[in-house]
Parts: sequence; C-alpha cells; structure tokens
Amino acid sequence: MRPRVMIALLVTGLLVVAGSQKTVAQQKSSTENTNSVTGRSPQQHPSSKTIRATQTQVPPESRDDKGYPQKSDNTEEKITVEVWSTVNNAEPDKLSPDFAPAALTAAFRMQSTEHRIENSIRRGFPLGEFWIQTDLEEIDDSLGVAALSVKNESDRQALQQLENQSGRLRQWSDWLIDANRNLRLGDYFMSKSALENDERFQNTVACTKFLVSMLANRTLADDNSCL
Repeated sequence: MRPRVMIALLVTGLLVVAGSQKTVAQQKSSTENTNSVTGRSPQQHPSSKTIRATQTQVPPESRDDKGYPQKSDNTEEKITVEVWSTVNNAEPDKLSPDFAPAALTAAFRMQSTEHRIENSIRRGFPLGEFWIQTDLEEIDDSLGVAALSVKNESDRQALQQLENQSGRLRQWSDWLIDANRNLRLGDYFMSKSALENDERFQNTVACTKFLVSMLANRTLADDNSCL
C-alpha cells in the first residue's frame, strides 16, 4: 500500500506544479499582449474645432412683412443730421487777405508819383514826362495784379475806388504835362502856394492817403476826397 500512496502523492505534486507553470505562462502571455496592444494604439490628437459666430435668432413675430427684424420701441437710435447753412459774413466790409496787400501796392505807387511831381514843382525841377508815364504804367500793372486777387464784393468796390483814383491822377498829370509844354506852369514854379491852391491836386493827395489807410486796415470805407 505504501508504494501506491507514494506514487499518488508524486503524481499529484507533478500536476500541481504543471498547473502553476501553465497559469504563470498564461498571465505572462496576457501581459505581453496587453503591452503590445498598448504600444500599437494610435496617439490621440486634439481635434480642430470650427468657431462659428453666434447668431441671435429673431422670433417670427418680431419680423416685418419683408422678413426684416422689427425695431423695438426701447431701442435707442442716433440720427446724425448734417445741416448746411449759408452763414452771413459777420464783417461784410472786410477786405480779403490776398487782395489788400496787392491793392496797397498800387496805392503806394500812386502816392509815390504824387510826391515826385510835387517835389519837382516845389524845387523848380523840369517836369519829367518820361518818368511820369513810367510811373502811371507801373500803377496800371499793380491794379491788374490787385484785380486778379479779388475775392468778394468788398474787394471789388475797393478795386473800383483805386481805379477811379488812378484815373484822376492820370488826368491831373496829363494836364500838368500839357501846361508845361505850353509854358503855363510858371505860377507853380514861382509861387509855393500854387499847389496848395490847386483843388484837384489836394483832393488827389487826400484821396490817395485815405486809400492807403483803408487798405492797411483791410476795411472798406468812403471818403469825400475820393468823390
């Protein structure tokens, strides 16, 4: 009986050892398979998302007949109104900045010609017809420049005053030249009061002086000496 018992115990031990080895092998195989599967699993990348603007849905009852959203009574609206109005010039008699200097140049040349004629007569120098005509031509050139600089009605009226004064100066100088040719200027050369008694000459000098002051102040005005 003892040999059989020994054999039975030996066989049982072998079966137990074999079963344990099989279990360990199965666990090892399962672990390797798991690691293999894990190694081959694709890497997850964050997916790109499309960002869409949120649209406010307007209920059908809030739309008009054409399907456009109706405006709420509580909605504040800003309305910009551009008003174009004609503003009257606060200083209607003011001369423009471009015209005044050009007109003043013409007035200064008139004044210079008057002084030269007066000095020639008072000092007894011969009356130079050539330089008088040259001065008058330069005055005309200055008036032409001033005419191109006219910007408003005040400029046009001031230009008219200058042209009238230029005409008076020319008439007076033409009379002097004609009188000098006919030897009728003796009284002017011999008497110092002849020019003071010449009303045309005195009015011409006074008018030119007034125009110079008017243009320097850039304000249209009138004076009796220029009438």
